[in-house]
Amino acid sequence: MAKQRDGVLDAMRGIGIVLMVLGHSGFGGSDFIYLFHMALFFMLSGYFFRPAGDKAALGRFCLRRVTTLWLPFVAANTAFTVCNNLFLRLNILTGDARILDLPGNQVTDPVTLKDIVGRTVHWCLFDGGTQLGGALWFVQALFQVSVLYALVEFALRKALPGRDTLTAQGLVAGVLLMLGWQASRTGWNVWGLGIAASSYSLFYLGVLAARLGQPARKAPVRVAIALAAFGVLLGLGRFGSVGLAGNQYPGWLFLLAASAAGWVLVYECAHLAALCPPGRFLAALGRATMPIVILHFLSFKLVSWLGLLATGGESYLLAAFPVLFTGGAWWLAYTAAGLALPLAAYQPYRMLKQKLLCKVRR
Repeated sequence: MAKQRDGVLDAMRGIGIVLMVLGHSGFGGSDFIYLFHMALFFMLSGYFFRPAGDKAALGRFCLRRVTTLWLPFVAANTAFTVCNNLFLRLNILTGDARILDLPGNQVTDPVTLKDIVGRTVHWCLFDGGTQLGGALWFVQALFQVSVLYALVEFALRKALPGRDTLTAQGLVAGVLLMLGWQASRTGWNVWGLGIAASSYSLFYLGVLAARLGQPARKAPVRVAIALAAFGVLLGLGRFGSVGLAGNQYPGWLFLLAASAAGWVLVYECAHLAALCPPGRFLAALGRATMPIVILHFLSFKLVSWLGLLATGGESYLLAAFPVLFTGGAWWLAYTAAGLALPLAAYQPYRMLKQKLLCKVRR
């Protein structure tokens, strides 16, 4: 029998994925979102972590991470590389140097078959990535963190038989956080290991949250707690923001405090959302996070293209990354496209998967 999903935790994922797309859309409150939105996903993964009892279980866990994280990272970046020359013809990418006048943009050159093969080897080693697959840094980091946490947990259980490993894991998380913070200060992030070192502690916070469980609370209490967490985040926002994609944050204590406050805010909001119809929509989004992570930057291009048709701008501007138009309600249009188009593209795969599973079970 299939394991029943937790609608509240799916809604938390849904809120997180909405915040991720919103943060890339040109929304004016992105700095606030960046305080906690990616930490939320590391914590959710930690929340669901279950220790491996033996080597076979550890092997199965690592294999699942290969198929659900490493493989999508490699496949998506390879697909974007294969489509590179097509995207150049469509102006989704551009070789026009004028694009450099827009902050954060780059010129793209055509690729050969040799380039595709060579870059795919790099993707297999988590060495770099593509512009349109820019959000996949998180998939890489989650793979590294979750596999490392599982290996450390397995080693600790062998070294400390019959004893709780939570304290020992906390010490490991603390040491890695200090290393990650030092890497942040020096700018070192080879193969994303600086990000992984910092994010290990966030995964650990998720494990701690799972120990606490889901205490029952009345709706007014949840509203009060959510408002308090929101206030804490507003206060922290006065001192800086978090850019986990570049392993940038004001300090290790700041990262932990912002992540914990963000968890509380989203956790209580997800419980409140579960009481009304939007909760089901958020839960559906939470079950489709990977296609949204992979495709939302590409989906933004539809909004930019329609905007260029309306304004008469030059075609190379379609390649502006992540978005071309800012201000007004453009962020709303980008967010809607970044959520709806990947979700629509995911449905045929989801239906095919369900049919295949039904046939296998028969």
